[in-house]
Amino acid sequence: MRDRHARKKEEKKEIVVKDGDRSYSCRLLDLSTTGMSVTTGHFIPTYKEVGVIMEIEGKSVAMKGSVRWSIDPGTAADNKGKLGIYIIDPPPAFLDYVISQEEK
Repeated sequence: MRDRHARKKEEKKEIVVKDGDRSYSCRLLDLSTTGMSVTTGHFIPTYKEVGVIMEIEGKSVAMKGSVRWSIDPGTAADNKGKLGIYIIDPPPAFLDYVISQEEK
């Protein structure tokens, strides 16, 4: 298994997290076949179900996720909030993307 730090991504890829009627722009930090971690300026409670939209090969891929851990940006030392999101039934496009990123 590859070292977790080798999977870390630069904060460039935008991910949209939908919490009910609200949408938040986030930046990708880490990615695996089961989920992702992102930075955000908003706090979302743990175990809340959210929508996740990620652009993969020029197409928007919508997924369901569950927040597994959350760091409130108001309490973080670097003022950046972070979320760990478990992807529920990840679609094939997401899994293919993750595997392609691990090969780089």
